Amino acid sequence: MIKIEKLNEYYEKYLTDLAEHMDKPQEQTEPIHVGEKIKHLRETQGLSLEELARKTGFDITMLENIEQEKITPPLGTMIRLSRALNTVMSSIFSQQEEQKNYSVLRVCDHKSAPLPTGRASYHSYIPLAADLKDRHMDPFIVKLNPEKKDVAPSVHDGEELIYVIDGEVKIVIEDQVEILSLGDALYLKSTAPHIVVTNTDEPALILAIMYSK
Repeated sequence: MIKIEKLNEYYEKYLTDLAEHMDKPQEQTEPIHVGEKIKHLRETQGLSLEELARKTGFDITMLENIEQEKITPPLGTMIRLSRALNTVMSSIFSQQEEQKNYSVLRVCDHKSAPLPTGRASYHSYIPLAADLKDRHMDPFIVKLNPEKKDVAPSVHDGEELIYVIDGEVKIVIEDQVEILSLGDALYLKSTAPHIVVTNTDEPALILAIMYSK
């Protein structure tokens, strides 16, 4: 068995490398152009920005910024957009056309995993199963950066599991506040208004698994 000291050393190096990687999405060879895909889906379905705004409840300016890739939308926003566009979130992240029955992302490949483009976001994330279509769960590694302004609550259909990989996380669900540390987990009904942010001045890393029917 590997000694615990070696495991800790490996884990700390992995977290450091992963956090640095997620701060530099522009260096990826094939970033996911989320905004382009959303715009393509919207135009293919003959929807105007005003119509998409009515279907999602989002501000038109916000939708324009997402399509122009000025911002990276949070995962909750992505879910609502995908439902309004009659698709699953996985289709927006998928880089491959080939239909598969499984998806593998090895730890050595995390650095080459495609990241969404976007120039302004309080978080960044790596999709862990982007090439598997028509699934009900969406797993991500999410880096929560310290946010200087208030974060709006997220509300969407489905359920989600949040597991803390590193740092300290504050989760607000309606009027309840939960503080999670390394190894803590929280499962919630996503229809309840919720906010997920780092609880300190340092970034936090979480595994987020979202389920939609």
